[in-house]
Amino acid sequence: MANDNEIAARRFYEALSTGDGALVDEALATSWEAVPPLRTGGGPEGWKASIAHLRGVFSDLTVEIEHVVVNRDMVAVRAVSHGKHTGELLGVEGTGREVEFRAADFHQMVGGRIVRTWHLEDYFSIATQIGLEFTRGA
Repeated sequence: MANDNEIAARRFYEALSTGDGALVDEALATSWEAVPPLRTGGGPEGWKASIAHLRGVFSDLTVEIEHVVVNRDMVAVRAVSHGKHTGELLGVEGTGREVEFRAADFHQMVGGRIVRTWHLEDYFSIATQIGLEFTRGA
């Protein structure tokens, strides 16, 4: 049975899959902090702006939670996302390619809401799937 901390963490990802900002308000404390910081700003409004951006870059974006580990005030989540690259990202216009990328997050909880999230995402995989090429320096 999921506790309040796990429920809040699941809402965080459901908001990304659906674009439902009300879920963000249910999941995050007003002082929520992302580590590293989001370019769209902090707090729930920053996450909502990031969601809008990502859903504009990847049409049909879905997030599947693969693992959740709850330990007192921490919730760890491993997730995989899928979507079609239809908007500009990393200087690459939408390619129409199906993209899959993974993320691992550690959420610190207070009172059943997320107050801080440490986020790790496989940007290299995203970059290669949308056609960026990396070469070794001479």
